[in-house]
Amino acid sequence: MTILKTIPLLLLANPAFAEEDYDISLEGHYRMRTHSFGSLFTDKTGSYTAHQLRLQPVINFQDRAKFTFMVDALDGVVWGDNMSVSRTAVFAGDPTNTGLDGAEVSDFRVRRAWTEFDIPIGILRVGRQPSHWGMGLLANQGTEIDDTFGENYYGSTYDRVMFLTRPLALTNAFFGFGDANQPFFAAFGVDRLVEDPLVEYYGFQCEGDGTDTNPDCEGSGEHDYTEDRDPSQRDRDWWADNDDDVYEFLYVLLYKGEGLKWGDDVADLNAGVYVVKRMQTESNSEVLIYDAYAKLAWKNFLFEGEALTIRGQTEGIALPSADPEKPLLKEAKITGAVARVGFQSPGVRAVMEAGYASGDDNPGDEVFTGRALHPDHNVGLLLYEEILARVSQNVWEGKLNGLRSRGGVYNSTYIYPHAVIEFLPGWQFVAAYLLAFPDSPDGAVILTDDQSDSSTLGWEVDVALKMRWAQHMDFSLEGAYAEVTDRIPTGNHGLTNNGKAWTVQTRLAYRF
Repeated sequence: MTILKTIPLLLLANPAFAEEDYDISLEGHYRMRTHSFGSLFTDKTGSYTAHQLRLQPVINFQDRAKFTFMVDALDGVVWGDNMSVSRTAVFAGDPTNTGLDGAEVSDFRVRRAWTEFDIPIGILRVGRQPSHWGMGLLANQGTEIDDTFGENYYGSTYDRVMFLTRPLALTNAFFGFGDANQPFFAAFGVDRLVEDPLVEYYGFQCEGDGTDTNPDCEGSGEHDYTEDRDPSQRDRDWWADNDDDVYEFLYVLLYKGEGLKWGDDVADLNAGVYVVKRMQTESNSEVLIYDAYAKLAWKNFLFEGEALTIRGQTEGIALPSADPEKPLLKEAKITGAVARVGFQSPGVRAVMEAGYASGDDNPGDEVFTGRALHPDHNVGLLLYEEILARVSQNVWEGKLNGLRSRGGVYNSTYIYPHAVIEFLPGWQFVAAYLLAFPDSPDGAVILTDDQSDSSTLGWEVDVALKMRWAQHMDFSLEGAYAEVTDRIPTGNHGLTNNGKAWTVQTRLAYRF
């Protein structure tokens, strides 16, 4: 509690913050989560426990200007002394900051910092900030403890300048038409994604021995399509090279209707579109992303859906294609979608969910069609979160690690009915069933029809008991059993040989 008290006290030490116009609040959580696995790794049963402390102070001046920053501490740190601080392990007593990958984790990390303030025609938000849209298939802020199963680990963060406004309020103010009270919003943003990557981009290979036929190789040494470099190799004016910069332009239109009167009933209706244009001159990349979202809650009926497509071209993926003239040129044709239909009442929520993430059956051709949904859109505890994540991690190594699933829905279609029953105030029982089908098997992460006769990737059953008490305390006991088919070559990656795996996981959290 010392850290939690210190931040507001340090702020209040400045006389300016003692004014009544300022409101200082603290958001975030501390959580510990245990993971126990059986049969997931060949003939092994194991467990570990990890921390996460997230602090997000918000300084609010009269609701006209806010400053927010987020600090993560002990993020993913595994319990115990894992770096032999005590040379005799049985005498250990001082824990270290070791992450699950075996590397040391920083004590504190300022993950986000941004300000937002009113201007005459809207709101301006500037800084390193979270990004979220719809169900979180593309942009997912990943900050809450709110998933049916599992946790959020990644979160979408951008260095961004964003302007938000009510367009009908503007037309009403300047031209006298339009209902300013309509909940219709528009936003425009600019993201600086990359100033200078630590990758030297070429787009072609050079042998450097005089045998090259590519005229661009003349005078250059041996190199691959791309090469990693060290920060010390940057020129002093590295920031002045604009060709390797990656920019993103963001356009949003959203209708956010809450408490709408539909006859004698009240309804909530959200609907909108989210468009992104991403560019990099050096790699000849220009990509457009279209993402549509809608949600309706009316009486006891619930509908929610999101669909996205990514189109354009890039030579920025170090994965040669079939075109000898432009060996890295790829045309992007990626799709993804999730829909939910269900029933909800104060004590019961039953939902049928189905989703899809397009795959790529030939990563070496000229069309790039495979991309996982955001990993913080959690679906189950094992099939996507652990098994496909670990197999794709082993297949897509080095410069191709951006193609990993990281636990997101990958190259498949799934159905995921789930239900939540609150049988006592603050006590919930949750159950789900997951069945997944391959989309475009690539022969490595997901085997092809010639390699396997199975029509599915496998199935999974998830159950959980969740408790909330004392306003801030949160406890969850979650378990899953999965059977995967030979469509996923688990045995090649040190995972289950018989296709069966189980997990039991617990979370204890204090939520601010």
